[in-house]
Amino acid sequence: MTCVMRAARWWTVLSVVTVVLVGIVCCVIVWTFVPPVVVFPWFALASALLLGLGVVWSVLGLIGWFGFRSLCITTIAPAVVLVTAALVMLSVPSTVAFAVSKPSLVAASAQCVQSWNDHWIGVYRVWRVQPVDGGCLFYIEGGLIDSIGLAYLPDGAPRLGKPRRDGDIGYEHYNGDWYRFVQRF
Repeated sequence: MTCVMRAARWWTVLSVVTVVLVGIVCCVIVWTFVPPVVVFPWFALASALLLGLGVVWSVLGLIGWFGFRSLCITTIAPAVVLVTAALVMLSVPSTVAFAVSKPSLVAASAQCVQSWNDHWIGVYRVWRVQPVDGGCLFYIEGGLIDSIGLAYLPDGAPRLGKPRRDGDIGYEHYNGDWYRFVQRF
């Protein structure tokens, strides 16, 4: 495998464009994993685009190998996909987002003033804040049908697990006194 072959200009340009598009789509996928629960519509769209780009990448890879004996440019896209998969599987986007936002969330939970206005707390777009017994719920933009968010509950969650019926909230321990929650529609 050589990187210094004279490949056709059109192949080089298409390969670079494919790598750039794969990078953009992978950034969108990482972004969808920032909230406590994945932003499903964007994730589904980005995944479909990534599959389509995978087909383009495969064709360009075959042309590059058989036509020009060059694969260097086409090896970048799978590397970007593998790094993205590793970041998502290790929960890096949500962990980093929470770490960056935690000071702002702690300050907001100390006051916990009920509100229905869209605002940013750290990196989270919060559309509702609701006080609960001894804690605070932060409804974060991102659920497909159900509402999602983070809850500060220093006395613990009332019940861990998935929501049982419409309007019910299911909690999952996240970090210290913080819980992820899903409120069934």
